[in-house]
Amino acid sequence: MLGIGAAHATDVFFSDIPVVLTASRMAQSPLDAPVAVTVIDREMIEASGFTEIHDLLRLVPGFLVADWAEGSPTVANHGLGDAYERRIKVMIDGGTVNSPLWGNTNWQDLPLRVDDIDRIEVVRGANGAAYGVDAFQGVINIITRSPSTQSGAGLISRVGRNGFYDHGFRVNGKLDQALDWRLSGSHRRAVNFEPYLDQQSPDQPNWNDRETVTRSVVNLSATAQVSAHDEIGLMLGASEGESDRGIPFSLSDPLRADDARSTFLHLGWRRSSAADAELSVHYYHQDERMRGAWLNTENTPVVIGRDRNSDVRRDNLELQYSARLSPSWRFMLGAGVRQESVRAPYMFNTGSTLRGTSSQLFGSVFWAPLERLKIDLGGVLEDHNYSGSLFSPRLAINYALTPESAVRFSAGVSYRAPSWVESRSEEAIYGNGELLRVFNKASPSVDPERVRHFELGYVAAFRELGLRLDVRAFHKSYERYIDDETCLNPCPPIGNIGAPARTKTFLFQNAGTFRMTGGEFSADWRKPGWGRVVLSQSFADVDADDDILDDDFTYSVPTSVTSVLLIKDLPGRWRASMGFYRHSVMKWLSDGDIVPEKARVDLKLVREFGQPGSGNEVAIVAQSVGGRYVDFHEGRFRHEPQVFGSLRLAW
Repeated sequence: MLGIGAAHATDVFFSDIPVVLTASRMAQSPLDAPVAVTVIDREMIEASGFTEIHDLLRLVPGFLVADWAEGSPTVANHGLGDAYERRIKVMIDGGTVNSPLWGNTNWQDLPLRVDDIDRIEVVRGANGAAYGVDAFQGVINIITRSPSTQSGAGLISRVGRNGFYDHGFRVNGKLDQALDWRLSGSHRRAVNFEPYLDQQSPDQPNWNDRETVTRSVVNLSATAQVSAHDEIGLMLGASEGESDRGIPFSLSDPLRADDARSTFLHLGWRRSSAADAELSVHYYHQDERMRGAWLNTENTPVVIGRDRNSDVRRDNLELQYSARLSPSWRFMLGAGVRQESVRAPYMFNTGSTLRGTSSQLFGSVFWAPLERLKIDLGGVLEDHNYSGSLFSPRLAINYALTPESAVRFSAGVSYRAPSWVESRSEEAIYGNGELLRVFNKASPSVDPERVRHFELGYVAAFRELGLRLDVRAFHKSYERYIDDETCLNPCPPIGNIGAPARTKTFLFQNAGTFRMTGGEFSADWRKPGWGRVVLSQSFADVDADDDILDDDFTYSVPTSVTSVLLIKDLPGRWRASMGFYRHSVMKWLSDGDIVPEKARVDLKLVREFGQPGSGNEVAIVAQSVGGRYVDFHEGRFRHEPQVFGSLRLAW
């Protein structure tokens, strides 16, 4: 089960073989899961030293993370990434938090912090058969800490160079009460990008972008066991703050403050009527408010007001029932309805609010004809507000080699519906009431992207060695890839778009077919008293047809991605950890550029004090010990390194 009650699997999760919740919407062992799943557990979260949620995804095989100064950080799986990552579904306790506008995730505005997370489960591939459209290149489920797993109160303070700070608190209700609750909050500031002077061209030096982010977050979660079979739960979170952005001395991108506010609500009810039967109802609400405006007076005959204000909202209601029919048969069936609304006059050339309602039926049948053989057949039938009826099926076959190892074959079809921007945009730029240019424009009809995916997997736990392995080989065939093409008005196939002749427009349209083949593995080794090592490695290759519009498309897929997390127990209650992250040379698409091959190294040293298990600790963290690093665009963005100390107290 996702969401309410998810932390009930905590005790099992920390055994040799964890229980995962995200692969098929049902709790199961990775040995039985129909897809490959990576679990970033609490120990890994603490040891990484990361203070931002998106950075934790560097620990997932094949995943890439990049930050840029003009918007939210972005995440990609085996490349194909740009400034607006919209092919990976992101959830909090099972509720989608991708922004309806672009389809991406505004990571800096999520209404929770690293300290609120129990673990993150990541499906490392398409999973449309469980979640429908947009679970196209992966699924990230951020599972929050259950209020019943902590008590008392705690404080944490992080302070570092260049004015960095991150102060937080939590308060829990008493254990063994009728209502378990947890309240947490934080306030943080970080200078991600300093403006610097690019003097590669002495005759025309250029200043590059800056970004300083300030956010306040509050989060409340509560659960109550109202009867022997019924549990209800609540999670309410809010984030608010501003991002100081822009380029010094620039008239087209001046220094400014962009304001952001977001809220997330999750209400859930679960009834367990038998040992293997469960009925649940979940309601999720998400809204985001962005405010940003400035004047452009560079290279234009008139003053242009650039208003980037937007308001988006999503409401989602889901019903799910699962049961075991016999020792060899198990099934899950559910339905959901989702309404989205977006208002962004600058993007759609209208002050009206655009709305759309989508619905889906989802289910899976799990059959074990033999003790070692398990077959999973699942799918989602969706009626999407723009793309119409879509069916995403999957067949998975798992065969147990031993009680703690299995091989897996799975195949399926998944879709990604175009976002509101890709399907409805008309970003008209006016000056003194006159249309000067249409910046972004959607084609009259944009078909959903489709991927046919196949994978072979091997999962094993070797208790005597303290080792877990997860190996995967995959092949994916993509069709109707959506991209933006530069055109000069009139733009085929639309024709005259109403802007002055020969003005440039970015036209969203279906742009090609390609195939991706690759492999990945992770090895997780631990020895009590010594520590733990988590190694991830991936390889990928892309073969694009001639109809792909972007000449640099194939360079967006790095041939290899590596991550290593080393955790070392030391005498005297000390612990040290090191994170190593590297990918081969690649290019981020659209607003991105070439990123050279370069390793990033993070270090953390911790000393615990007080009663064992109290959580009291003092630590020092160094992020990117090699200095400024390139994540997204070599010529424009150099992310600042960070060194900070932290103090955590609990009572």
